[in-house]
Amino acid sequence: MIRVLEDSQDSLGDSELEDVVSSVFRPGGWLEKVLEFDYRAEQEEMAQAVCRSLIVGENLLFEAGTGVGKSLAYLVPSILFSRSRKRPCVIATNTISLQEQLLDKDVPALRLLLDGISGLSKWSDFRCALLVGRANYLCTNRLNQAMRGQSDLFEGGQREELRRIAEWAGSGAGEGIRQELSPVPPAVVWDAVNADSSVCSSKRCSPETCFYRKARAGVDKADLVIVNHSLLFSLMGAGFGPEEDEDGVIFSNDFVVFDEAHEMPDVASEHLGLSLSSWAIEMSIRKIYNPRKRKGLLAKSGRPSDLDAVEDAELAVSDFFHHLHVNSLGKKDRVRLLEKGTLPLELFPPLSKLCRCLVEVAEGTEDESLRLELKDQAKRLQGYLNSLSEIVDLKDEKSVYWLERTGKKNQIIHLRSAPLDISEVLRERLFSRQASVVMTSATLTRKGKAESFKTMVGLEAVREGIVNSPFDYRSNMHIRILGDCPEPSEQNRSPYQHYLAEAIHACSSAIQGGTLALFTNYADLRHCFQCLRPRWDKLGRSIYAQGEGFSRTELRKRLLEEGDALLLGAESFWKGFDAKGPSLSQLIITRLPFENPGHPLMEAKTEVLRKEGKSSFMELFLPSAVIRFRQGMGRLIRSRTDVGELVILDSRILRKRYGRSFLNELPKKDYEVFTSDEAFQLPE
Repeated sequence: MIRVLEDSQDSLGDSELEDVVSSVFRPGGWLEKVLEFDYRAEQEEMAQAVCRSLIVGENLLFEAGTGVGKSLAYLVPSILFSRSRKRPCVIATNTISLQEQLLDKDVPALRLLLDGISGLSKWSDFRCALLVGRANYLCTNRLNQAMRGQSDLFEGGQREELRRIAEWAGSGAGEGIRQELSPVPPAVVWDAVNADSSVCSSKRCSPETCFYRKARAGVDKADLVIVNHSLLFSLMGAGFGPEEDEDGVIFSNDFVVFDEAHEMPDVASEHLGLSLSSWAIEMSIRKIYNPRKRKGLLAKSGRPSDLDAVEDAELAVSDFFHHLHVNSLGKKDRVRLLEKGTLPLELFPPLSKLCRCLVEVAEGTEDESLRLELKDQAKRLQGYLNSLSEIVDLKDEKSVYWLERTGKKNQIIHLRSAPLDISEVLRERLFSRQASVVMTSATLTRKGKAESFKTMVGLEAVREGIVNSPFDYRSNMHIRILGDCPEPSEQNRSPYQHYLAEAIHACSSAIQGGTLALFTNYADLRHCFQCLRPRWDKLGRSIYAQGEGFSRTELRKRLLEEGDALLLGAESFWKGFDAKGPSLSQLIITRLPFENPGHPLMEAKTEVLRKEGKSSFMELFLPSAVIRFRQGMGRLIRSRTDVGELVILDSRILRKRYGRSFLNELPKKDYEVFTSDEAFQLPE
């Protein structure tokens, strides 16, 4: 019997809230009646667990397998609790695809559901907002300012981009977010018109004219705020949030749901540390003044001494990063910093002098917009100096510091830091804020226990729950393991790479549908792509590879449209990649996904564990690899009707003692072992 609520109710008591959630998810409940969704016992169990945790004010760790319907299981109790208690709900996701799913599919479904429930129809107008970093938004004030001064700030091609942005803004521009423009504008142009500036302020901009102010106003009034992990942890690291005497994480009295929660430790480590790049500093200085093109903020207002200060700073920055490139990094792409004062200090005086010059020019100009831009740049340079000072002196004993090269040509140098133990930071800044934190994912446990994850994030008091996927893996998935694949040699990887290419070709060309092959490094991926491309051309079938001309979104689109393509992916393709149907009929895992033990952060963590008499392999590398392995396997079966073949090419899963940890996580316990003689002809 489904209880009908009074239309006049503005809030629900604890027992009423539990009753309504139960009436939505139970057999024959509102979810079936209104949306015609199938009943799923696992979804009902999760929804009730989320509801209880919010009412009691506890943290919840809930693993729910693929196909459970996690989004609605936390959205329904969360929005009912939010509206009833007048508390904002923050939903944090790690991938754009899940964010889009929530906004385009799940939130509209939730509105339809509430609208169809007697007594709750008026709650269907709950306010939902997407929160992204302010640098992603267009500021019309800055755009107008850039248009007026474009001859001083931009060259020919950049002025064309500026006009394209202006046309886009004039035509409505959607939410005014950079990613809505295709192609995305160059950073040097967008940096001059985005909302990450003092020019974009509540005093100068309004929700009626500024995209960021409009979005910010929507967030402030929202019942449900959707954000990504990166921004949430960046805001936490910057000290953004309620006052110390208030409850809440990001907003006063809020509560947070982390979907894709298995990513929390890595994302938190990345965004609660420092990151400083040669590209960022060089671009900032060029924006102030580019002597070769005579353009920039100081083009008209700068004194000769100011322009000299810019040139001195530019030369010092160039010398500094050249030193890091040649002397500190040498032939390595990543180097850990272990001793204080090993980096050159000549960069500090020129940058400090340029900061003073910018402040002086700003104070002397009558142009308010220019004054704010100059002060912003001075503040940014001072931030660079502060970060450089911390990195040079290795100021935080609880952090790890390193240098690394990035970019297509490996020309960008980053100075990075990360907390050595993210659990201490999260325990203080997240779990001690007296706000319920719900964490869910398909992969939070190992052998049914979440101890590794809880240790990594600093969880102590937490309610736990696990439900398996409702999919029939026994009938719909076939698992094969290659039993004689050699281990790659550190000195000569060619034989292994040839073997790998042959194995992938034999497995993927033998099926009619599409194949996704997951790699743990780009060298193997590129070798296989170059080796197999001519052969797949002869087959009249397409082969695609990550990093070879198409975005992840475009690669997914092509895989779905063609139905029989081979896609080679690494890193991001292990998680959040969703392709239902025969277009993904086979998943190949080339290697067990162990992290690089040479990464500075992993090195430092290994040293700590060694001092404690613990094994870094058992405590750190194996649990992480198992979680990633489970994420990779999860790409294959994405619906009740999906069928497919899982192929594992790493024979260590059979030969090594730790292989049992991976075998235990297979969705079904029976698998077939095959050899190269049975499957393909080895190259001569």
